[in-house]
Amino acid sequence: MTQPNKTLQDLVYIRLPSSFERNLGDFHIDPSIEIPVQLPAGKDSLESTEISIELLVAGMLKIIAFDAEHKNFGYYRDFVLAVQSDATKELNLAAISQEQKENYNFAEELFLTVNHLAPMSETFINLATFYSKRASLDTSKGTAYDFYQQKSMETLKEGVELFGDDAPLLSELGFFHLYQGNVEIAKEYLDRFLAVAEEGDKLEHVKKIMGDIDNKLHNDKLLMQAYDQIQMSKEEEALTNLEAYLVENPKVWNAWFLKGWAQRRLSRFADAEKAFLSCISLGESSSDIYNELAICALETDKKELAKNYLNTAIDLDEKNITLLSNLAHLHLQDGELDEAREFLELARNIDGKDPVIIRLMNDYEQTTGEKLSSPIVQQFVNTAEVMDKDNKKPFHIQGTEEGDDLEVSFEEDDTQE
Repeated sequence: MTQPNKTLQDLVYIRLPSSFERNLGDFHIDPSIEIPVQLPAGKDSLESTEISIELLVAGMLKIIAFDAEHKNFGYYRDFVLAVQSDATKELNLAAISQEQKENYNFAEELFLTVNHLAPMSETFINLATFYSKRASLDTSKGTAYDFYQQKSMETLKEGVELFGDDAPLLSELGFFHLYQGNVEIAKEYLDRFLAVAEEGDKLEHVKKIMGDIDNKLHNDKLLMQAYDQIQMSKEEEALTNLEAYLVENPKVWNAWFLKGWAQRRLSRFADAEKAFLSCISLGESSSDIYNELAICALETDKKELAKNYLNTAIDLDEKNITLLSNLAHLHLQDGELDEAREFLELARNIDGKDPVIIRLMNDYEQTTGEKLSSPIVQQFVNTAEVMDKDNKKPFHIQGTEEGDDLEVSFEEDDTQE
């Protein structure tokens, strides 16, 4: 948006000759009041013979658009309306035309002028709609999007502050917040709309929307209650709330996750596993879900499945030291020493001082009789790059397909301390 200190730089002020004092209908021209004059493009001054009523009106319109706090704002507004009584309508049509031509800065100036010249709920809505259009042009939803959405909201709030419980403005502001995901704020404005709106299709539409909002807020409350109850070890109460929630919202994966979490804490591992699998069937995939599935599989004597779940969890969160140490522990338990060493090294590279990792290192050394020194660092290189090197360090290749990127483990000499 063009800032006032720049847009008003092309104005000069004059005083009309005393001979211009007269009445235009109910408006009195006062020659003692300075009048802003719009300088033509490329000029920094004007001869008296160049001053026209058009340039006078253009200057006053600039003040009306960008300096509503100007001491002579009311005088300029009344002057323009006295000279051209249909100025508001003409300027609004011009604003729409400039917006369609994508002359957005000029369109903004015109919409602002209309809104300040003859403020009505419609002019605030038109200006807010323009700002929302500007926001939508930033498809990345970056700084420009945030800036113009904020301008849109502020414009609607200003209208509500000026006109109070105006049904169109309350409706616009309610739906604005609903679109932004601010459901509780949207409800406040739409409740006010319902209190003042006249019978009609719009009223019925908002009533239906409000029913959906009330249902969502109620369900969200149930979900939060269930989470809090699990945290307080009230799993049975949480499950009661979750069952009620899932009747209305069977495709919300978060609810299935909380249900699985509560059941797992109650040692109902088979039921918990079904709940966590429901999360996956709904398209959700996270390391937390697969870690919970691994716990359930382990508790129901399906250790290999538990390892598979943990492998998937690590694929989704490869820096999670808990997942890595858990999988290293399972492989070590089963005597799968190469696999245990692989995940142990990955964990050591993240935090070699972690108490669990230190304990696992001791268990590994006691089991194998092998002394662990510096962590193994894994690098990924291209097959062609490896073959081009004349002086190669010893490496272990995991992968056999020609052209594949191969995983190469470089290991320090174990004899070095």
